[in-house]
Amino acid sequence: MAFISFQPHDHFDVPTWTGSDSTTTINGMAFKPDSLWFNNYSGTGNPILNNSSDGVAKNWSPSGNNPVDTTTYVASYTSDGFTLTGNIANTNDASDRYIGACWKANGGTTASNTTGSINSTVQVNTTAGVSIGQFTGTGANGTIGHGLGVAPKIVITKSTATSDRGLALNMGKTFIADPETDLIQFCGTGGTSDDATGWNDTAPTSTVFSVGSLALGNASSQACIFYAFAEIKGFSKFGFYSGTGNIAGTKVYCGFKPKWILLKGASASGDDWGARSSVLTGFGIGGQRTRNMKYNASGGQTTANVQFESNGFRLASTSTGNNQENTIYWYMAFAEMPMVGTNGVISLATWKLLTNN
Repeated sequence: MAFISFQPHDHFDVPTWTGSDSTTTINGMAFKPDSLWFNNYSGTGNPILNNSSDGVAKNWSPSGNNPVDTTTYVASYTSDGFTLTGNIANTNDASDRYIGACWKANGGTTASNTTGSINSTVQVNTTAGVSIGQFTGTGANGTIGHGLGVAPKIVITKSTATSDRGLALNMGKTFIADPETDLIQFCGTGGTSDDATGWNDTAPTSTVFSVGSLALGNASSQACIFYAFAEIKGFSKFGFYSGTGNIAGTKVYCGFKPKWILLKGASASGDDWGARSSVLTGFGIGGQRTRNMKYNASGGQTTANVQFESNGFRLASTSTGNNQENTIYWYMAFAEMPMVGTNGVISLATWKLLTNN
């Protein structure tokens, strides 16, 4: 069982809402969100990534090879949520339904980090293992300070001024011998390729992560953003699993019931990046199977057959997108509830979930 000294909803939440033609405030979270990953799961809007370091008018639409999107989707961040501009298909169009994965960093307050050879501006939440940063790309090998105090297992970078997708690194439990040499485009459909120009063949440390000469994540003289996530036992879990092609399902143990996961086929091309969330369950066995929301393409949700369980998730399908035999899949997962509370005793909510009481 995993143990954490805080409640996941104090640092991460997944609100849903119905769009409107007018300004809409989404509130009720236990924190001021700093990183917002939106998805229109009923219509045709593009997914949108926004963070408080870049401000309300700088967004990343990962569904294509796009530079920064300057549309004001987010009108403001509030103490317990955010306010959206009305009548925009990607985030707030009338009658469409939306979901947002939201992380707490440092309330929008940034600090200069000169630890690496390339200076960065970061806001960090070391408790939850979340760092959001900016740097100016060099187009050459270098290191960038992240401020987490421990080595991140997920790093995502993007050159905001170039028409390219970003790069994603996963140092979690892996079937890949040397993940720091593997390139995978964040929100592209391709699989991994062996190429040291992305991460300079260097694993992240407790102070910095490395970048190479590839323009996708480090374009010369261009503004770049990064998201770095350290694994926190009981709150987040990152890694890879091997598909079985068995309808009974591949089980991925997290040490918590996930609230949101992101999956991608890593060893084969053609698979989408897809998010699943326990807040969108409601079909299949026990109502615990959820839907897939693409992050590399526009369009609503599709059937995913991912079952959320008290200590992880199960891929209850033979889909090539998440459980094809002998295919390696990339995942990141964040908790709805840990298996135990702060006193080390199993929580009442978890006990009820395990015993069906």
